[in-house]
Amino acid sequence: MAEQLLPPETMRAVLTHSRDYVRAAALVNEEWTPDEQPLYRDTLGSQDVVLARQLQSAGLLPGRVDLGNYRAVNQLLIDHQQWFAASARQELLRPFQE
Repeated sequence: MAEQLLPPETMRAVLTHSRDYVRAAALVNEEWTPDEQPLYRDTLGSQDVVLARQLQSAGLLPGRVDLGNYRAVNQLLIDHQQWFAASARQELLRPFQE
């Protein structure tokens, strides 16, 4: 895995375990639990995917799902379709469509 410098705001999120970091960690560890309330379901968005991918490529958040592997990403989408907003699904697949 190539080492990559992260922006200061991303490192701050890691060091303080911010809400964004917790969401990214839940994504790569397959531990996301969307709120099951009928009026509102909290889904993962594209910003969660971007942060998780940054942290994985920097080696800070290995997780159970390799976001750089098409097969792993596809299986994640099949197993947990309800977790993701449309923008997150697009962001997960973007590197494989280029």
